[in-house]
Amino acid sequence: MRTRMRASLAETLPAGHESVVERLRRGMAEAGLDCNCREAANDVLDRASLEEELVRRAGGLADATKMRDAIVIVLALLGELDDLMPDEPDRSAFHEIAGLFQDVADFAAYGATAAIRAAGQRNA
Repeated sequence: MRTRMRASLAETLPAGHESVVERLRRGMAEAGLDCNCREAANDVLDRASLEEELVRRAGGLADATKMRDAIVIVLALLGELDDLMPDEPDRSAFHEIAGLFQDVADFAAYGATAAIRAAGQRNA
């Protein structure tokens, strides 16, 4: 449950915005702390940053997998295309097929974005 909550919080962070860890690190630097605890605090922040990155990457991988599964389902529905003839009296069938192709395109675009998120910031 805790990991799922962190994953959903990480996903709500828009690209280009600082994470909580980055804001804490910046705040510590701006405060100009001069104490023996700085190294320990940086170690904790480094571990938290790695964990945050893993959560974001796991979410990306899960989303990419969901999009792959959705595309598989739509491809099965597109099998009906083989049954259509040019003189099909129900023209709405062609619109439905067009909609399925659009679904594949949308799922693929979202899946590509999710796969890039799964690659992680250090591998972008």
